Amino acid sequence: MKLWYESPGTSWQEALTIGNGRIGAMVFGGVEKERIQINEETLWSGGPHDYNRPDAGKHLQEVRDLIFADRVEEAEEWFLKHMRSDPFCMQAFIPFCDLWMEFPEHGEAENYYRELDLERAVATVRYELNGVNYTREVFCSHPGGCMVIRITSNAQGSVSVNASLTSVHPDTSVHTDGNRTYRLVGRTGTRKSADFTKHWIADWEGPGLSFEGSLTAFCDGGQCIADGSGLKVANADTVTFVFSGATGFVNYQDIRADPTERNRQYIAGIAGRPYEDVLNEHVEDYAALFNRVSLTLGQRDSSMDRMPTDQRIRSVRRTEDAELAAIYFQFGRYLLIASSRPGGQPANLQGIWNEDEWPAWGSKWTININTQMNYWPAEVGNLPECHYPLFDLIDDLRVTGARTAELYYGARGFVVHHNADLWRGAAPVDIHAGIWPMGGVWLVQHLWDHYEYKPDASFLRERVYPAMKEAARFILDFLVGAPAGHKYPGMLITVPSYSPENAYIDAQKRRRFLSYACTMDLQLIRDLFERVLIASDLLREDAAFKDEVKDALDRLPPMQIGRYGQLQEWLEDWDRPSDHNGHVSHLYGLYPGNQINEVDTPELFAAVRNSLELRNSGRTHNWPAAWRSGLYAHLRDGQRAREHIVDLLAESTNPNMMNQRQPFPMQVDANFGGSAGIAEMLLQSRARYKGDQAEYQIDLLPALPIQWSEGSVTGLRARGGFEVDMVWADGLLKSAAVRSLNGSACTLRYREESILCMVGAGEDFQYCPALSNSSR
Repeated sequence: MKLWYESPGTSWQEALTIGNGRIGAMVFGGVEKERIQINEETLWSGGPHDYNRPDAGKHLQEVRDLIFADRVEEAEEWFLKHMRSDPFCMQAFIPFCDLWMEFPEHGEAENYYRELDLERAVATVRYELNGVNYTREVFCSHPGGCMVIRITSNAQGSVSVNASLTSVHPDTSVHTDGNRTYRLVGRTGTRKSADFTKHWIADWEGPGLSFEGSLTAFCDGGQCIADGSGLKVANADTVTFVFSGATGFVNYQDIRADPTERNRQYIAGIAGRPYEDVLNEHVEDYAALFNRVSLTLGQRDSSMDRMPTDQRIRSVRRTEDAELAAIYFQFGRYLLIASSRPGGQPANLQGIWNEDEWPAWGSKWTININTQMNYWPAEVGNLPECHYPLFDLIDDLRVTGARTAELYYGARGFVVHHNADLWRGAAPVDIHAGIWPMGGVWLVQHLWDHYEYKPDASFLRERVYPAMKEAARFILDFLVGAPAGHKYPGMLITVPSYSPENAYIDAQKRRRFLSYACTMDLQLIRDLFERVLIASDLLREDAAFKDEVKDALDRLPPMQIGRYGQLQEWLEDWDRPSDHNGHVSHLYGLYPGNQINEVDTPELFAAVRNSLELRNSGRTHNWPAAWRSGLYAHLRDGQRAREHIVDLLAESTNPNMMNQRQPFPMQVDANFGGSAGIAEMLLQSRARYKGDQAEYQIDLLPALPIQWSEGSVTGLRARGGFEVDMVWADGLLKSAAVRSLNGSACTLRYREESILCMVGAGEDFQYCPALSNSSR
């Protein structure tokens, strides 16, 4: 499975994406001059910093009083003046360096070809020049910790190349050993922007992170020298460059590590080893994750295989190309492996790839949808290890967010608002969008999802429950009783409340942002409280806290259905047909939440569909299209789910298959969300609990579109510790194999048929609905 092209990339949108979780790189594939743009996961602007305002909490009651007095604009102004973080924007994920390779006298080439092999995680460039065939292979090795570039030809002594490193950061210098190593050493520092509203990034005064990029050449034959301009290789048979980048980052409070020593250790682990050994180690490590899932969609069309990937993307509306959707699914899994490995930082707004010194929105973690969507394919897509960097971020935010909860709300537990950065800011930032203290509540749901996909009492006790309990403690202290004269007096509500990045127009035609008890708040809280209660039963502990949570859960207002038959986004019926906002936060309860389904809540289920139709603006793009694909999958509407996958490909996919729609920057969330949407069309699962007992349900092909009437999949994961393989033809399931990893029972559902699946740990259950016969 490959992305392939017939010409070099001329822009960042055409460069090929590689990464090992720590280093991310964009390979352009130039002939005479090659550029590889490089990021390192911890090179951010700024430095250790506490964003909290110590006196913010004394202004909270004023904000609440103004909202209840219907003086919403004043409440927003008061909050931003007195409670917004210091500074009121966060820092940014920034470029590390560029690696340049110049090939003397390599002008017009023939038979040019470049590819990204998704099964090996290797980018390759091949071309012919003056009768000589040249090949470049580039990959980022996770076990080796480095990026490796191998240049070969079929003619002895024909490889000559000049390599150098450059950086956008002014405080840099170059150093060499005179032989084969070239180092770019620098430090980030003071940054000032003429207009912060173009990118929402704070200025910074003083020094920042130290960093170093180290490039070493290993030549077979020829000559290699290093000087101030770079590495010069002449007349070699082959050359292998090894690049390592590192910073002084230890954690969000400590940036005193030595990047030179880190690089020395990384490169020492590769130096002297045969190239094939390093390559095979990389492929083995990567394939152990990627090969867990295979997917074929539709009938194989050899004519599409002969079409370069950029042309296939351009023609996706004109020509049915189910296989391209399968590639898109696997590309999302590829990106998650490349950008999120245990022990590292989680994938940010751009994953681990950014070329802009001032990236839009700081390329940070936006946690009112985008960061969460990055990890939607982690569990169902059989990459649970890739979820761990997000859990580590949560652990850090439990510390910084506890201080924010105390200072801003006088609350126990921890709170996070709509953004976080490398320095683990948890306070409200930016504009009204930051007045959303639900970020931590949503993030901890990912810990619960990971537990449900692989039930493990130790993980539940040590990582899941403590984080959920702290998030619940904050909410218990944040909730207030609705005053008389307002809707649902005496019931517990959130205030201030905000439905992420959307505005309402009230009965007096006023366009406003803040309110109380927005629907998404209540859905997130209900999921959190119910899961805390379940965890308490499973662990058989915390009876007193369980009672406190249950009492609060019983006092939450219900979801509302409005005058258009829609699920209301706000407690009042303010939804309107003219609102086509990409955010559909109030539909969280259907997906990825756990509160709305066709069987238990049919009226709300129908209201979600009406909300989507009300919000419909025709073709969609970027992450809103990805979210809608998952929502329609859970509405059992495969055709509409597929339409949004096609929208993703046609409206906001670059030639390199990364998600972007001008004038917006690349955002990797849509790639991940699209992968998850495709998986949810093929397999869905849920858990129901009775005391400390779980009952698992797995739905097979719940939203299969007619264009994917034939296909197969192996290795998708379901809640309860199951892996599922399926084969289908003529739109009908032919067979399914369900592997139980821990011996749990489950109910399989396909269309109107249900069957109990009971096998031991490590055993398969064979299900053949067409034969009405199932067995172990």
